[in-house]
Amino acid sequence: MRGYTYWTLMDNFEWTRGYAPIFGLCAVDRSTQVRTPKPSAHWLGRVAQANALIGIND
Repeated sequence: MRGYTYWTLMDNFEWTRGYAPIFGLCAVDRSTQVRTPKPSAHWLGRVAQANALIGIND
């Protein structure tokens, strides 16, 4: 594999489902607008740093 593009950085508004889907790398608190990296963001960061999936455990 040469590269990978993740769909979205932050949970966002989906036209058919509003704010219900939460699939971004960072969670967004809708009342304060605070962004918090999810475990998947940290995992993807480790994959990027290692430039490989080998040896990457949760």
